[in-house]
Amino acid sequence: MPTARVADCVQITKGHGRLEQRSLWLWPCGDLRHYLQERFAWPGAQWCGWIERKRWYKNKEETSLHIWIAGAAFPWQLTPEEALVRLRKHWMIENGVFRVRDVTFDEDRLHGRKIAFGLSDIRNVAITLLRQLGYPYIPDAQRAIAAQPSLAFALLGIKD
Repeated sequence: MPTARVADCVQITKGHGRLEQRSLWLWPCGDLRHYLQERFAWPGAQWCGWIERKRWYKNKEETSLHIWIAGAAFPWQLTPEEALVRLRKHWMIENGVFRVRDVTFDEDRLHGRKIAFGLSDIRNVAITLLRQLGYPYIPDAQRAIAAQPSLAFALLGIKD
């Protein structure tokens, strides 16, 4: 798919011991908009495309392809650079909140069918409070609190 034309935007970043290249292709949805509305109930789809990610880490290369669709939140002409920035922010939220809730807090298994929204809110508050401790990973913060319960009371504003 990506070899059909030159990418609209290419970004290269280095961090976490790896080099990553993101190539983005962007198209207006056009007639696909009606199909997406009818088939998947996705109203207002305006932009679609894909991102090809190449990662180099410890002399290994990984390539992945992600197809994306963006909706009515863009009443202006979306540029490829802006699309790439917005998609990166989406994955920051996905990895920073939802993955933590799914993996660390085991939310998918412990969902509490009738009170799921309330439990999700409590988990979000817990994640926010744990991030205030300054640990880069939530499991590290959980271990610190398990070892020193006074940290939890301090986060809640309770003095020993």
